[in-house]
Amino acid sequence: MNINKIVWMLTLAAGIVGCTADNVLTKEEIEKQNNSSKVVTDVLFNNDLDQTASYNIRKDGYVVIQFDSSVSEKKYTEVVNQLRSNSSIPGVWAEQSGVEVCPLR
Repeated sequence: MNINKIVWMLTLAAGIVGCTADNVLTKEEIEKQNNSSKVVTDVLFNNDLDQTASYNIRKDGYVVIQFDSSVSEKKYTEVVNQLRSNSSIPGVWAEQSGVEVCPLR
């Protein structure tokens, strides 16, 4: 095996280890994510939007949610307000078609 292949493999291995170390969550972060996820799931289901929205929960429980273009402004505003009013969720970023909706004022 030549030296270039060895250097390349070591670089790749170091990059993989570095990336995975950043993705380790503490028990507290996992609990925050789980609490936020339960709220989001319930709110979307109760508003019949569980098939027209996708979301991601950050380590701190902050929600990033994207609504399908078929969801009305009235409906996504109601949902975002419900999420923001829940004490389990520290914040909500919402978007539709790549544009932020319901910005904080």
